[in-house]
Amino acid sequence: LDGSPVVTVGQYVDFTIRITNTGTISITKLPVIDNYDAKVLRFDQASPPPSTIDNGLLTWTTLPTDALSGPLQSGQTITINTRFRVIGISDLTINHVRIQDAIGQGGQSGGDGSDQSGGKTEGGRVVIEKSLEPGVSPQSGRPVTFTIAVRNEGAADLVKVPIQDSYQAEYLQFWKAAPPPSQSASGQVNWEDVLPQLGLTSLRPNEALTITTVFTALKALDAGVINHAGVIGLRDEFQNELAAPQQAEVPIRIIAGPSEAQPTATATPKPRSKPQQATPTLETPAMPTPTTIAITATAELTASVPTSDSIPTPTLVPAHLPRTGTGDPSSAWLIVALALLLGGVLALLYRRVLSR
Repeated sequence: LDGSPVVTVGQYVDFTIRITNTGTISITKLPVIDNYDAKVLRFDQASPPPSTIDNGLLTWTTLPTDALSGPLQSGQTITINTRFRVIGISDLTINHVRIQDAIGQGGQSGGDGSDQSGGKTEGGRVVIEKSLEPGVSPQSGRPVTFTIAVRNEGAADLVKVPIQDSYQAEYLQFWKAAPPPSQSASGQVNWEDVLPQLGLTSLRPNEALTITTVFTALKALDAGVINHAGVIGLRDEFQNELAAPQQAEVPIRIIAGPSEAQPTATATPKPRSKPQQATPTLETPAMPTPTTIAITATAELTASVPTSDSIPTPTLVPAHLPRTGTGDPSSAWLIVALALLLGGVLALLYRRVLSR
């Protein structure tokens, strides 16, 4: 085996077969048989080309003439170069070559020999990356855009690329993706095979594909990884299932948006001073000014009376002043008493006049 004993599916490997005549007899017929594992290696070409090609078997029946245009002389060497392509995964693959029934120039037979070489074959390598939209700070209540990139770093075409995108539904809510996913459930978005959805039949070596996912940020997050992307079930052009690469993740910080309730500071109540008791002020109500009521009684007699004697007109002053401005019933009784007194005085005067 030429080169590294560890090769990747899709790579080409070269083997060199050298045959040297260590005897003293020239060899005129040199059949060479090369056995290989057809599940791991696929024949590509050889120089000189083999006489027959079978599944896992190459045969050269016209050596040494095809290589030397004559017999293989003592001490001479012929070289056969073969090339295979790795199509399978194996911890160890063997390429075995042998010489069968060589014939010398005099018709002698013998000179058989064999050798082998091998190595390990591995599956292709795929890298998945995830990133946030550059220049945008995620904010609760607003869209958050991610880009998922899958790059084929192997040597064989990829013919199936399933993608799983998982997220924490507490912080993110799936909105849309390009291309649309095959399945969508709370916490996970799946593409069974993203190639047909992108109009591709395969992803060649060193090529990459991208998909875009858009989520709605639900609430603030100081820092953390809440979104992961992975590929499981990758297949190459030889139908080998590749090992899942490491999941892609991106740290994210979500700031609180306008719609998210902010914590409200609680004011500490200040102690209130005890209100001072108002000192009552006693106001002395103004007393109304008493009014003196004068009652004048005049007696007019129709009988003849002496004109020389004039009867004095009495003026009565109440012993007590009446109260005004109040609803006290004693005022009314006072007036009645005065009226009765006045009537009595008038009656007395009237009698005295008559007695004369």
